[in-house]
Amino acid sequence: MAASDQAELTIDLAALAANYKTMQKNAGKAEASAVVKANGYGLGMAEIAPTLFDIGCQSFWVAQLNEGIALRTILPKAKIYVLNGLPSGTAAQFEAHDLRPCLITLAQVEEWQNYCQTNKPLPACLFVDSGFNRLGFGEIEIAELIARPGIFGGWELCLIASHLACADDRTHPMNGAQLERFRNALAVLPPAPASLANSGGTMLGADYHFDMIRTGTMLYGCSATANEKDALSPIASLRAPLLQIRQLSAGDSIGYGATFTASGETTIGIASLGYGDGLSRYFGNQSPSPMRFTIDGHPVSLLGRISMDSLAIDLTNLPQMPSVGDMVEIFGNDNPIDRLAQQGSTISYELLTSLGNRYNRIYI
Repeated sequence: MAASDQAELTIDLAALAANYKTMQKNAGKAEASAVVKANGYGLGMAEIAPTLFDIGCQSFWVAQLNEGIALRTILPKAKIYVLNGLPSGTAAQFEAHDLRPCLITLAQVEEWQNYCQTNKPLPACLFVDSGFNRLGFGEIEIAELIARPGIFGGWELCLIASHLACADDRTHPMNGAQLERFRNALAVLPPAPASLANSGGTMLGADYHFDMIRTGTMLYGCSATANEKDALSPIASLRAPLLQIRQLSAGDSIGYGATFTASGETTIGIASLGYGDGLSRYFGNQSPSPMRFTIDGHPVSLLGRISMDSLAIDLTNLPQMPSVGDMVEIFGNDNPIDRLAQQGSTISYELLTSLGNRYNRIYI
């Protein structure tokens, strides 16, 4: 078999299915829906979504209208919610592709109602801002909404949803405050199924589950608390081949800016992966870098700045010297993605959604 200079991204669909079943169990009596925005968290919506649908997931969430349209071609029968609202003039597209907008302003509710009254009743979600201060109806907007007689006529209020800001910290007082605000909103709005919990919210307990949970990050093997011990089965492994092995002497530097200088005899490897593949250049801006990858389970340090197409690692103290073509695990079973994210002062979601298109993607 010919050698390759291409990094490999392996996605384990069986592990994905197992994670969904775990979240379904954690949800208790609530429906477990799946968040597949940003191309299935960077792992391929076209492969992720059918796997979940085939094992019983009926409801899916995307951020943008174009994502919803793409998902509809993949899943003809699923319920698909679009989080970013109803852009003006797009109601016909939502109907044509059987998508459910999350209405976030009074103007959007009015537009949806007018369209439905002219055509036919269609389902939509009402999104409540329970304290995140991002999208949706706050207390003042809810009061304005319910003061409008007949505003809920002519269309189907299929769901009332909100989003938790601090569910990654189970002890944060914001969780309870948002739960109370959401309950207050439900008390004055028309009766409808409700959804508050994301992955982290699901783990807060049954009070947060309502009728539907929305699981994203934990589906993909990431921790909702940024603690690798809380993660479910890893579903993604990123590995890059060694292109060259070099010997450095004391005083030799590496890469752009010469930010790393060897203090003695050092063996380095150049791996075929860089910021052009989605691994942030920021990770190499510290010397020494806190970033660690693995070779055959042994940690290796990042040296110097990350280039567009390559990075350098320290091979000096490995028990057995690798060869050109051997694989460096960026994240995976030996190097959990949450650990790597913590070393890089980011979150695992960002690592996944930043993944580029140059990988050899392998679905198993």
